[in-house]
This record gives sequence, C-alpha cells and structure tokens, in this order.
Amino acid sequence: MIHSKYFILGLGLILQGCATPAWQSTNLQDYLQPYIGQSADHIEQNLNLRNIGFQTLKKPEKTNQHLIYTVLRPINIPVPIAQSYGDPSSSMGSSIRLGSVSTSQQSYDVNFYCHIIFKLDQQQIARSINYEGKAC
Repeated sequence: MIHSKYFILGLGLILQGCATPAWQSTNLQDYLQPYIGQSADHIEQNLNLRNIGFQTLKKPEKTNQHLIYTVLRPINIPVPIAQSYGDPSSSMGSSIRLGSVSTSQQSYDVNFYCHIIFKLDQQQIARSINYEGKAC
C-alpha cells in the first residue's frame, strides 16, 4: 500500500515536470547572473533567450545606461459560457453551470511582457539586472 502511494506521487511529479513549459523550468535569474560584469556588446552577441524557451520581441533596446530585452508570454483565456441543464418547464427548474471552452472563437489572447533590464555603467558594462512586467 505504501509503495503504491509513492509510485502515484512519483508518477504525478514526472507528469507535472513534462507539462511544465520551458520558461518556467529555467530559473531566469540564475541563467542571467553570469552576464553581470560583461560588456553590453558581449551580452547582445551571446544572450539568446529563445534557446531557453523564451519568446522575445525584436532586438534588445540599447541606451547609454540600459540594455533592455522584452520577453513575451502569450496566454489564451477561455470565455466562460453559461450552459443550462435539465428541463426548464419542470417544477424543479433547470440548473445553470458556467463552463469554459477551448476553441479560439470563444476565447481571447492576452500578451504579458517582461522587460529584462541590464543597468550599464559608463564603460557599457552590466552592473545589475532588473525585471519589470507581469510575465517576470
């Protein structure tokens, strides 16, 4: 009995791991930490967020003080639809239940953004990283 509980727990963890998107399984802060102390040019040439499962928008924005990457996280939100069950003419009435659907016609897409901001010093060396946005 005890072994079956561990088996079920282990199987559940494995299945959850397979269902976890790549952007969640990669710890972004740990991945970016080695870029602290590197030049902005080196970061632009070597950092490829798509390789670790992130969807990025355009090239990074570069100013004298910042190097900014924009990461996009698209989310599909189903629209709840009321569904009636039972016979509305009966004395018991009918029940209404909210359900969700998975077709693209009955849902809408939302894009959440995360801005990864490398703060640069006067020599264009990254000194820190800040994160802004709902997808961070």
